Amino acid sequence: MVLFTVMCAICAITAVPAGVIHSGADVVTVEAMIETLQGVDIVFIGEKHDDSFAHEWELFIWEALASGERVLALEMLETDVQPLLDEYLAGEVSEDVFLEGARPWGNYQSDYAPMVDFARENGFRVIAANVPRMYAAMVARGGFAAVLAEPGFEGMSVDSSNVFYKEMFLATMDAIGDQMHGMPVAPENLYRAQLLKDAVMARSILDNQVVFVCGSFHSDFHSGIPDQISSDSYLTVTVLAEGEEFSSDLADFVIVRQDQQ
Repeated sequence: MVLFTVMCAICAITAVPAGVIHSGADVVTVEAMIETLQGVDIVFIGEKHDDSFAHEWELFIWEALASGERVLALEMLETDVQPLLDEYLAGEVSEDVFLEGARPWGNYQSDYAPMVDFARENGFRVIAANVPRMYAAMVARGGFAAVLAEPGFEGMSVDSSNVFYKEMFLATMDAIGDQMHGMPVAPENLYRAQLLKDAVMARSILDNQVVFVCGSFHSDFHSGIPDQISSDSYLTVTVLAEGEEFSSDLADFVIVRQDQQ
C-alpha cells in the first residue's frame, strides 16, 4: 500500500529525471528511494551549484516529499531574508520585490526558483537557511571570536570534532590555492567559516521535517551539516556532476547520469 501511494505521488509530479540511483552496492528504483526518504525527518540533497542535472533531481525529490509537515530548506538563501521570503510565499510581495531584497544567487531564477514557486503555489514553507555572508566573512578574517559579540551567536554550539571533514576542506583549499591569491585569510579561518555555515544551517532547521538543498560538500560522507544536528533521523542524497568520481560512500543515495555507469 505504501509503495502504491508513493507511485501515485510520483505520477502526479514532474517527470522522473534520467539517471541511475545507487544505494550502497545496489541500484534501486526511484520509488524505493522516495519511500525510504519519506521515513526520515531530514533529507539532504547535495549538489554542484552549476549542475542542471542536480537541479532536475532536487525539484523532483522536493515535489515528491513536500507536505504541510515537510518544508524546503535552501543554502542559497540567508537567514536574515526569512521575513521577506515568508511575505513572498504568502503572496504579499511580488517576485520583483523579493528578488530585489533577498540577495539571490546568480542562478536562483533558473535553478532554485522552481522549487520555491512550487512551495508558494501549494502553501508549503521554505527556510532561508544559510548564515548571512557578512558573518561568514568576519569569521574567515578573524576566527569565531569575530562574531561572538554579534546578536544571535551568543552561546552557539559549533561541533569541530570531524577530523576527516577538516582534512577534506583544507585539502580542497590547497588544491584551489592558485585561485585564492590575494585573499588575506588563513585556511584555518576559512574552515571555521565553513563550520559556522554548517552550524547556522543546522540551527535553522531545528524541529522541522525538511528537504535540504545544499552544496554537496555540506553533506557528503555524512559530514558538514549532519555533524551539527542532534537528530539521527536523516538520510543523504548526492547528485554527481559530469566527470565527478563515483563512490558509494558519498551518500545514502548517489544519483549518476546514465553515461557515468
